[in-house]
Amino acid sequence: MINENRTLFTLEERLKMAAESQAASPEAAAKLVQRLSGVHTAYFFCGSTNKNIMEELTGEFWDSLGNELLHYGGFCRSFRLAIERDDDILRSLSSGTLTMEPPDPYQPVWSVGTNNALVLLGLLLLDHAKGGMRYRNIYRCMRMNLKQYLDALVDLSFQEDGTPDEDRAELFWIWRETFLKDNDGAWSLKEVLAQILRRYIAAWQEFDHLDHILRCMGALSCYLEQEEAGRTLPQEEEDSVRHFREALCRYGSDLEGWELIEQDKRYLDPRGYYFSLAYEYPEEVPDPGNKNVAPGTLRSQIFLSERDYSPEALRKLAAKSPSQDLRELLEMNISEERLACAMREINIAVMNVYMLFVEPYLQMGEYHYERHLE
Repeated sequence: MINENRTLFTLEERLKMAAESQAASPEAAAKLVQRLSGVHTAYFFCGSTNKNIMEELTGEFWDSLGNELLHYGGFCRSFRLAIERDDDILRSLSSGTLTMEPPDPYQPVWSVGTNNALVLLGLLLLDHAKGGMRYRNIYRCMRMNLKQYLDALVDLSFQEDGTPDEDRAELFWIWRETFLKDNDGAWSLKEVLAQILRRYIAAWQEFDHLDHILRCMGALSCYLEQEEAGRTLPQEEEDSVRHFREALCRYGSDLEGWELIEQDKRYLDPRGYYFSLAYEYPEEVPDPGNKNVAPGTLRSQIFLSERDYSPEALRKLAAKSPSQDLRELLEMNISEERLACAMREINIAVMNVYMLFVEPYLQMGEYHYERHLE
């Protein structure tokens, strides 16, 4: 039925749309987006741990935001400020080219801190979407389907003082069409975000695998230095090393319960031990979209480190290995093609999170916050 240009649906149609995670109308979809923009930031974080991690990543910009920081739409400006600091890559948004590859194919598109902040943003939104941190205005928006959400963003965003910003709108439209080619518009935002994070995690593991080997190399070097100095580790350091070993042992079922034989505060065959640990990288990472994954399970576990991942830098580290076996293991896992492909996947993932959940909210007027908080 049509009434004054507004589509009215029957109860059966509305129930069907609800089952498919659809808003009942374009007007309802726009209202959900507006409410998300106006959500108080405290509801978004749902806990001090999430807030503290985000503050470490983007907190340097919070003081300059003032009252804007209180709403999700204003909080999004902290990401924009972080990206403006990384202005070498800002052209990927300002030039309209949507370039997702930095000059160095082994480096993130923005700074590591900015990239990690966007990953955390995605995890927090997904936790709300799954109902684990259910706040209704976030939960309902995230259950909308992708097509409705993107249409609502086009109608509401990219305007300054009510005047459309045609350049930014055109840029978003180009990205939108590309994104919809790879993602079903009927998927809920929850499904879309889970898929983005799955692809990110699969790529991140390529680098975490290398980090795992390098951690084992570092631990072996530390042990050998202490042994060469002819002294035992201080109690605090010894406990730290022991906890590290225990954590590594849990990564591989074959190593579970295996302890080095102590002899006069020293361990037999440390090279073989650390090589075995380095070889047993844990391939299992929780599926971020699984409803049984508790909120906060992944958090900073899947952040990229500040390490230089260029093959040249990694081979230099391999050459310094105190163990030939560890050096060969690291070199065997250095692949220019795989590393470049993995970093590209990471960059695409964080860019998509930014374009879905940050960029459109930067230009929504303050009136959106005030009119739709009730």
